[in-house]
Amino acid sequence: MLSSMTDLASKIATIPTAVLVSKTVKDDSISSVHLCDYQGIPSVLRVDKPLAGYLGLDRAGEFDLLHCIQPHGFSPEPLYSDPGEGILICRFLEGDALTPTDLGTRGKLVELGKILGSIHRLHLPDFKTRFVNQIRHYEKELKNDADGSLLKRGIDLFDSLTANEDDWVVCHNDLIAANLVQGERLLILDWEYASLNHPYFDLATVLENHALTESQSELFLDAYSGERQSIDLVKLDEWRQLTHYVTLFWLMIIKKYATISEKEKAWMVNLENQLSQARG
Repeated sequence: MLSSMTDLASKIATIPTAVLVSKTVKDDSISSVHLCDYQGIPSVLRVDKPLAGYLGLDRAGEFDLLHCIQPHGFSPEPLYSDPGEGILICRFLEGDALTPTDLGTRGKLVELGKILGSIHRLHLPDFKTRFVNQIRHYEKELKNDADGSLLKRGIDLFDSLTANEDDWVVCHNDLIAANLVQGERLLILDWEYASLNHPYFDLATVLENHALTESQSELFLDAYSGERQSIDLVKLDEWRQLTHYVTLFWLMIIKKYATISEKEKAWMVNLENQLSQARG
């Protein structure tokens, strides 16, 4: 792990151009994130820890995707990447991080719905990262460690929802308020879990993580689709349940390979209890 500034310095030394770190803004079990100067550009440096590898993240695919979508103005500009060293540098985006309460306001919900609709309409034939590969990776990692019944139920639900990948689109897969910044427009950060997936996974993630009221949910879905009636709400509910399984599997892998925080431990127990009581 990057347990000291010496470890960080050794990673930075692999970058061909000088990088001057000014502040650490995040340091968790997956990666550390730092404000820095890169080629005279205010930037953000992310350095992976070993756990990132166990999560099966496609760092090369993430960098290529960021290059493709950056001209659309809702994501950071990628400046440098070395997937082998677990390094990513992006241009710093000015703005205020959102809270779940911020996201619940009418303007933010409408803006996010419209941006998400535009993301899902992107045509990126060279982007090949598939959500199914992430799920199969989780399944392989957990088959001998996790509660077998919960793992099977989650995988069975995923398989039932994804028999046909024809309608899969570019999805962010982690659309929580912590990954949103309000600048001149709403900006979306942390594309590390992005992949080709069913669009309902992104919708479900927003609905499940921000305690939206029924009217707020309707406002968001209307902004996304233009008309809420075009969305299969029964199917969307199944995807909402799947988001809980995916989060639980993610937490189980963190627990397997790293030190899980008390907050994450409580979150995992709550998900286990919730899913054990649910059917299907």
